[in-house]
Amino acid sequence: MKAQKSKLAANSSGQLLIVTALVIAILISSTAAYIYELGMETNNTPTQSISNFVLALKASTRNAVISSLVNVSNGGEKTTLAANLNELSQLFASIRNIGFCNLNFTVPNDAQYDSGTRISWNTNTGVSSAYVNFALSVYGIAENVTVNYAINITTATTIGGYFIKTEGDGKLVNLTCKVYNEGKPALAKNMSVFYENLGSWIPANASNNLSMVDYGDGTYAISFTADVPSETVHVLVKVYDMRDIFVQAEAFCNEF
Repeated sequence: MKAQKSKLAANSSGQLLIVTALVIAILISSTAAYIYELGMETNNTPTQSISNFVLALKASTRNAVISSLVNVSNGGEKTTLAANLNELSQLFASIRNIGFCNLNFTVPNDAQYDSGTRISWNTNTGVSSAYVNFALSVYGIAENVTVNYAINITTATTIGGYFIKTEGDGKLVNLTCKVYNEGKPALAKNMSVFYENLGSWIPANASNNLSMVDYGDGTYAISFTADVPSETVHVLVKVYDMRDIFVQAEAFCNEF
């Protein structure tokens, strides 16, 4: 695919995104109830109707996990995920026009996940992830359905690069940044670049001849100039994916 100049914003306001997972989840759940009732009034069999209803409820849980990770990755409390899912469970229990819904969930607490979320922003690789195990039971008019499933939402980025010396302390830095959603190439909504100089993070912008090329497959070529006295260039790339999940990673660039 032909490379195009990216329109990604090169700022880092650091503004915290306050995202309420239940807003969209309530809409999805309400729509699900409507779809179920509509299916019962049409030619759909009860089995088809309740299957569609279960799929819509599963979509609600996925949305709640994504929205919660947006909040946590932007500085929110790690307990946000469980709190939102508890409220979603209560919401499901209140849907009585099609029967009875029961949602149970568990969030892992282990070496990788804390309250179901993982924020790991390291050298060359950054990961923002949420993992939840669900047990969803729907006791409908015609039949009962219980499904067990897991949702893993993961946004990751990898960066690496090198620099070419110019005049004095000047350096032309070239980076390759890749973005992934659930292990597959994904696009970034916003990306900003920083470099370290004498202990401070300096944003790379037009004054640094910042260039970002979007290859359309989750790969971004970044270049900028910087006057730094160190023999390596310490860089930081901050990324928002299309879902507004935030992730960042650092890299140490050596001379080419």
